[in-house]
Amino acid sequence: MIRTLMLLLTSRYMIGLISLVICIPMVITLFEVSKVLWVKPDMKEEMDIVTGIGIIMIGWGVVLEERKTLREIFGLLEVQDEQWQLAIDHVCHNYGVGQLCIGLMAEICIELIKIPNTIIYTGEVDDYLVAAGLVFVGVGALLLVRHVLVMFFFLPRSVAVAH
Repeated sequence: MIRTLMLLLTSRYMIGLISLVICIPMVITLFEVSKVLWVKPDMKEEMDIVTGIGIIMIGWGVVLEERKTLREIFGLLEVQDEQWQLAIDHVCHNYGVGQLCIGLMAEICIELIKIPNTIIYTGEVDDYLVAAGLVFVGVGALLLVRHVLVMFFFLPRSVAVAH
């Protein structure tokens, strides 16, 4: 039962679907937070939003990066189409590392604001740091959209031959 569930959860279509679902709050964040940049004096809620999205990006990046390990844990290695699965693992690993790094950069932008000004003075640049965090969220969303397209449409069988 669990093995079958993990087979479903690690399938290329499920991974693509989850990536697509994760893109939705990322895009909403881009629109909602950018509307109040340089307008609203207190950006605490917006900082929390970017932080939350950054954590989701980091978490999903780790999951993507470790698809092969998950398959190993649940006994899904050495299947009939293992070369094909290794190709999917490779693509997921690459996009996962990208998502992880970009999410961390978004987090760094927000955390710089949270450090007291006596340590790192960010007084006049808080909005710029939130904007930079938003840029990283946007790049992460674009990366996930590309990952969705690869998972659904552009992962050719010939990739498996190279691995």
